[in-house]
Amino acid sequence: MLREPTATTGKRLLAPSDIRRTYGLSRQIAYALAKRLPHVRAGTRYLVRVDDLEAFLEQASREGADLVALIKNPAGAGGAE
Repeated sequence: MLREPTATTGKRLLAPSDIRRTYGLSRQIAYALAKRLPHVRAGTRYLVRVDDLEAFLEQASREGADLVALIKNPAGAGGAE
C-alpha cells in the first residue's frame, strides 16, 4: 500500500528528497521520476505534483512494472528513448 504523502508531509508538490523519504526510493530513481513526470523547476529543484506521482506509481503497480526498467527505457520494452 502506498503511503499518503499529503497526510504525512502536507505538501502538494514533492522534491526528489521528499519522494525518497516518503516512498523509500533510491536517490537515482527519485530524481529520474522527478525529471520524467510533469514537473516545475525552482532553480535547480524539480517539483512533482503528488497526484502525478501517485498515478504513475499506481499504474506501474497494476502492470507489475520495474521502476528501474521504466526509468532506463521510458518508451517501453524495445522502444526508443
